[in-house]
Amino acid sequence: MNILIPDSWLRDFLKTKATPKDIQRCVSLCGPSVERINKVENDFVYDVEITTNRVDAYSVYGFAREAAAILPEFGYAARLLPFPLKELHPKVPALDIKITDHSSSTNRVLAIKLENVTLAPSPKWLTERLEKVGQRPLNNIIDITNYVMWETGHPAHAFDYDRLREKHIIIREAKQGEKLVTLDGKKYTLRGGEVLFDDGTGTIIDLPGVMGTLNTIVTNETKNVLLFIENTNPAKIRYASMGLSIRTQAATINEKGPDPTLAYTTIRRAIDLTCELTHGRIGSKLYDHYIHKPTIHTVSVSGDQLSLYLGTEIKPHRVITILKRLGFSVTSRYSVRPPTWRAQDIKIPEDVIEEVARIYGYHNIQTKLPQGEPPVVLPDPQLAWEQEIKVRLRDWGFTELYTYSMISQKLMDIFGLDPKKAYKISNPLSEEWVYMRPHLFPSVLAAVEQNLHVRDSLKLFELSIVYRFRPNDLPQETPSLIVVWTGEKFREAKGIAEALFQLFGVPVPLSTESDKQGLKVYTDQHLSYGSFGSVGVVHPELLAKMNIHTPVTRVYLDIFELVKHANPIRKYVPIAKYPPIIEDLSFIVPEGFQVGPLIEVLSRVHKLIESITFLDAYENKRTFRVTYSDPTKTLTGMDIAPIRQKLIEYAGEKFGAMVVTAK
Repeated sequence: MNILIPDSWLRDFLKTKATPKDIQRCVSLCGPSVERINKVENDFVYDVEITTNRVDAYSVYGFAREAAAILPEFGYAARLLPFPLKELHPKVPALDIKITDHSSSTNRVLAIKLENVTLAPSPKWLTERLEKVGQRPLNNIIDITNYVMWETGHPAHAFDYDRLREKHIIIREAKQGEKLVTLDGKKYTLRGGEVLFDDGTGTIIDLPGVMGTLNTIVTNETKNVLLFIENTNPAKIRYASMGLSIRTQAATINEKGPDPTLAYTTIRRAIDLTCELTHGRIGSKLYDHYIHKPTIHTVSVSGDQLSLYLGTEIKPHRVITILKRLGFSVTSRYSVRPPTWRAQDIKIPEDVIEEVARIYGYHNIQTKLPQGEPPVVLPDPQLAWEQEIKVRLRDWGFTELYTYSMISQKLMDIFGLDPKKAYKISNPLSEEWVYMRPHLFPSVLAAVEQNLHVRDSLKLFELSIVYRFRPNDLPQETPSLIVVWTGEKFREAKGIAEALFQLFGVPVPLSTESDKQGLKVYTDQHLSYGSFGSVGVVHPELLAKMNIHTPVTRVYLDIFELVKHANPIRKYVPIAKYPPIIEDLSFIVPEGFQVGPLIEVLSRVHKLIESITFLDAYENKRTFRVTYSDPTKTLTGMDIAPIRQKLIEYAGEKFGAMVVTAK
């Protein structure tokens, strides 16, 4: 995320003689990246990239704090100046608005009443600063809340005090179906679970941390203002912002978890500016309910750890100086407590080491071979198998696909996939991405349809994750493989499948079980491998639904099952001394006949049968090649005659197949 910071505004908090170019060079080497400096009128504006874990630097003051810690490492004197806060007037009554928190998601709530304010355009210096950071000025009250947000890094909000008729704010979670109208006039229906404010009657008066509502915003008639700051669970802010597609600057900051301690500084700064620029006065004591303070982790780091990780030795006093400049307290040599604004991302020794390294300067650390024993990294066997499959398919002439993990409702319907057994995305970005795919085939066949306009002949594959449904649980992410051709390539598909089974050392499993999907996937040219997958020519009816008018052949394999049963140990079988006898048997087969079960049964008829393979199909005839072999002698026709007779009898008795010829 990027932020614009005017140099003139930065100098309110950073006392240094370093030029903007110096600041850009030094800070970019050791902290947030200053991508460019823009000249705007008589000012320089830094365009700064802030990483999402460093919300503490996402403000003028936060960037000044970083610069004050970094510049001395480059020889520039730099000092962080405090906020110019005035004392609060003590002789005022307590805030007469009751605030009740039912949400358990709020860390801190601050509120104060300001009386007799005068709404008007903001002074030139303030509007110019807001315009330089990309914020449109509106009026002095709204501009002040935006100004302090950019300056301190914590959003604030202003209510029209007199429009809060019930004088009661209830912080609670939304019920499903509740509606609100935001300050820009847009209507929203809540999903339930969002944190909101209501006035005690059920009327929603704010979507805190995201955007205010139309019924409580300040107007030209406003005389009294309630300045309000809430620090809320960032997950709740993100949920509301993304679920309703409301992306504001306040939501961007709040969903990153700004420091609750900073909220106090922000409201104090807003009070001072409001009194100064609107001629208003403080009308109540400051309400401050600090519920959940950030947990500060004391982190111990040894000198040996620093040297080991950095590959260089930094003197202890230098390390302590760096940490103290960053706001850390160092109780013993390297027993470190981060400041509240770094409580979220400084929790383990490596976090502290990273802070020392970046301020010391990665450019100052000499290249050096690591010392000691290298770490032992055990490779993930599944990834190794997947890589081997991809290499083989590439070498066999196939092109790898990368399709989206989400599919549309239309594809779910076409492929007969049950929506109740799939994970539906609650806020899909497009109608094309509604369900997490429970099968690869819809994605791959859609890719075939799209690419047929470019090329008639396609050989594609995808090896990726599918999301299998588990009731009341997260999905089971299972790797699957689909290989597709255009054309009737059943024998090629069967060969690819058998080659992959051989790669895994898994005997080719043959099953009468059909492919488990809610519609007919294949024509009669298919084989099932049970839980391992299947091969076959895709049914024309399914292709027609996808607007594909050419035959397509598919191999589907469950990689999880293959890896689970993989046998990487190979058994050496010497080349036979004696030649085999090979013959072909043709059968007339009944309707609905399946090749696989016949091969499986006949292969077990006699120990001299080395293999039986499917050779050819024509109308109702199927031809098989039988290989006989004996490791102890050369076989003769008399040896195999009774075995052949047995094969013919089994084929007839068990499968209704009648022999045509025997060669």
